[in-house]
Amino acid sequence: MFRKLFLLVLLIGFSTAVFSETIPGEAPKGTLKGFVFDIDSDQPLEYATISVHSMRENKAINGTITDAAGFFKIKNVDYGMYRIDITFIGYKTKTIERVAIRPDNREVDLGKVTLEPAVEKIDEAVVVADRPTMTYKIDKKIINVSQQHTSASGTAVEILETIPSITVDIEGNVSLRGSESFTVLIDNKPTVLDPSDALSQIPASAIENIEVITNPSAKYDPDGTSGIINIITKKNKLQGFNGIVNLNAGMYKRYGGDFLINWRKERVNIFFGADFNNRNMEGEWDSENRTTIDDTTSYILSDGDFERGRISYSFRGGLDWTLNPRNTINFEVRTGYRERKSDNLTDYREYTNPATESFNYLSEETSSRGGWYYNYSLGYTHKFLKKGHQLYTLLNYRMNDSEEESINELFDISGILTSGQKSYESGPSNDYRVQMDYTLPLRENDKLEAGYIMRIDISDELSELEEYNTLTQTYDYQTDFRHDVDHYSEIHAMYTTYSGEIGSFGYQGGLRGEYTYRDITLTETNETSLIDRFDIFPTIHFSYNTPKENQFMASYSRRIRRPRSWHLEPFITWIDAYNVRRGNPDLLPQYIDSYELSHILKFGRNTFSVDGYYRITNNKIERIRSVYQENVFLSTHENVGKDYSLGIELMLGLDITKWWHLDLMGNIYDYRVEGTFEYESDGETKIADFSENSFNWNSRLNNTIRLGKSTRVQLNGMYNSPTVSAQGEREGFFMTNLAVRQSFYKNKLAATLQVRDLLGTMSHSSTYEGDGFYSYYDFQPNTPLVTLTLSLKLNNYKPDRRNRNQESDDMGEGEEGF
Repeated sequence: MFRKLFLLVLLIGFSTAVFSETIPGEAPKGTLKGFVFDIDSDQPLEYATISVHSMRENKAINGTITDAAGFFKIKNVDYGMYRIDITFIGYKTKTIERVAIRPDNREVDLGKVTLEPAVEKIDEAVVVADRPTMTYKIDKKIINVSQQHTSASGTAVEILETIPSITVDIEGNVSLRGSESFTVLIDNKPTVLDPSDALSQIPASAIENIEVITNPSAKYDPDGTSGIINIITKKNKLQGFNGIVNLNAGMYKRYGGDFLINWRKERVNIFFGADFNNRNMEGEWDSENRTTIDDTTSYILSDGDFERGRISYSFRGGLDWTLNPRNTINFEVRTGYRERKSDNLTDYREYTNPATESFNYLSEETSSRGGWYYNYSLGYTHKFLKKGHQLYTLLNYRMNDSEEESINELFDISGILTSGQKSYESGPSNDYRVQMDYTLPLRENDKLEAGYIMRIDISDELSELEEYNTLTQTYDYQTDFRHDVDHYSEIHAMYTTYSGEIGSFGYQGGLRGEYTYRDITLTETNETSLIDRFDIFPTIHFSYNTPKENQFMASYSRRIRRPRSWHLEPFITWIDAYNVRRGNPDLLPQYIDSYELSHILKFGRNTFSVDGYYRITNNKIERIRSVYQENVFLSTHENVGKDYSLGIELMLGLDITKWWHLDLMGNIYDYRVEGTFEYESDGETKIADFSENSFNWNSRLNNTIRLGKSTRVQLNGMYNSPTVSAQGEREGFFMTNLAVRQSFYKNKLAATLQVRDLLGTMSHSSTYEGDGFYSYYDFQPNTPLVTLTLSLKLNNYKPDRRNRNQESDDMGEGEEGF
């Protein structure tokens, strides 16, 4: 198998080399080249637009965009006098007048050109610079977290509520373009946590940017239905000692804090950070559940109070050591603890039709899930003599020690315990990753990338159950529900991509091959579930830039969603007194074909973007509910067929006045799911046909108002429409947030007062219905939530631009250009 993978990569590499040969043509008359950098960060700006205007004819005659190193080169320019305009979304336009190309000066090198972020001058001494809310690259959206003041005291989840492509429900579940299946990266590395745990743990104040990648290239792991969310954490590059401290406190037991300390001297940077967060939500809920067996329908009506919380604390530290201009070592450690807790106190009324005796009782339910995790990574980068020519190697180890406990106890009207159940799940997991990425520049703006990735996942999961014995008034261990499962997974992947430019036209094509071996063994019976498979994942991206600051992009990618390990376990596991689950060892992975077409327009300091997308999911995995026994629901997962999402995303960024900026975002899509699934009813296996569809939409409105030199007011509104699944529907909901941020002492200290769900509209309800059952749930949290956050910057040194030039990932030293 590995020989086939090796031959495949050689074949692809040979093909790209053949297509990269220079096509004979007319000899160039003149050439224009240079680099474009951010003036503040001194980092190269990829996809900046270069427009060449004839001064004699007063019109645009040529143009191109910059590559990852900020480099551009335009050939075949007629002799004459030109004006050069250099633009990038969120930055001021840079104009270079009277550039002459003559027979004695055929190759003009503009050198290093720097662009300034769009700023507003308050007076001669103070400049207020709000970074753009969002910037675009050929395969991603980059969200500037510093502009999200309404999320200052929250986590990555609260930030994601305010950006396009993403929706968040009342319980903090994140969806990317309607799907909860996506990959989370932290600083371009996989996280040991589940996506929802990872996003709910990272403090907003520790995040620099968030990258949303809906159609990743073949270089990225293809896991996840809808793409990748990459969290870029803060890492200060200033010389000397510096840091930042954040503290927050609010209503309903919401409090936390974090800090990050950096020490940098010449080529060595050491950093250490820690955070603690307690995020709590309280409220009321009510439900109605019906189950029908034979001719008898059982009803359970309930209402009560709930308290749900997330507690997390973590530590991270690392070392960046530039051995010399061509060799760099990076070592990083992350460790922490997180726990989700839920406490419900509920009044129940239970009866049947035909009528029998009615029962009233009180339920006390508590559950928790969490544990410690560890992540160690060692990276090494070697730069060759040619600019952009490099080899990157990563070794990564992750360990997750997770435990889950659920306790449900029922008391009669006299307060006597009549029944109880305790269920437990535990098991450590160990993940190993080896990655090598090679980049080879070809011709002026082309490059070939290739790499190898090995992923090994090993885990052991134990599930147990205890039931209350009314005679002995103790809990008895249920040996029939004890299950120990060993999981082993091994993935070997090789990829290659080729990217380049032809004038204003950019392209990137990639192919990834993955070999997967997976073995899941039930130890008590030695029953196994095996996968031995090879998959191919192609990707392709195109871009086209016009001189008038229009950018067009198109892309396609194929992705996979592999079933979770507990989706495959072929036995009953009690979740609580009313719900059980059973895995499906025959479950197949989902394969997703994703298409996108985008247009970005800049007019003045304003931007408008349109993203059209179409996604087809094959072997669609759905959670299927059925009746297990009276008043107990069984959940399993089935491949039900296909689903389709066809939609359009719109974003408009406007400077209404000098002091008021508005971002208006919307996502409209038609969702359709078609197929069949098997379920159990009255002891029989039945097949159900279904075809569900819904027209979904959500919108975001972000207002940022500048009052004076150091005050910001932000008001956000969001709405998520109803949506459907194979057996249910979730109702829509609306929410508004308000934040006021005040800076002191030349921006070294800042205070942010945040109010979430200002109007108290963040309620949530859902309905599930099928053969023999009906369920309705309604959650009403206590809002609004008021939080105060304090941020303090320590020892804010000026940047050392000399060393920043040496640290740029894509820049070499001492060599000629392309």
